[in-house]
Amino acid sequence: MARFWAKFLDEKCMQTLWKSFTSIGAEREKMHEEARQLLSTLEGELKGKKFFGGETVGFIDIMANFVGYWVGVIQEAVGADVLTEGEFPLLCKWAEEFQNCPVIKENLPLKDKLLAFFKESVAS
Repeated sequence: MARFWAKFLDEKCMQTLWKSFTSIGAEREKMHEEARQLLSTLEGELKGKKFFGGETVGFIDIMANFVGYWVGVIQEAVGADVLTEGEFPLLCKWAEEFQNCPVIKENLPLKDKLLAFFKESVAS
């Protein structure tokens, strides 16, 4: 089951989310909708759990780090809202718990530097 979710996150979620942030016009809206559908699937996997594997960070949580950390920063940089607390409360709570887990927190890139990088990339 872990392999399925790892592949789903890598081949579907990451690629679709990235396209939803880098596309323009009608293509962006189409990709936003597709991304929301994939995020909805992830949201369903978190029902009744703190992390994807239960009460502790596991393999799937690590694979989902793009959703748990990078998406929020990229959304802020490009001014797009795909992953919102109103639409995905469980996924947003998971992302907060994930980011605040000590071993994760000490290994994430600094948000300010990441945000500056993506803002500069968008402006180029």
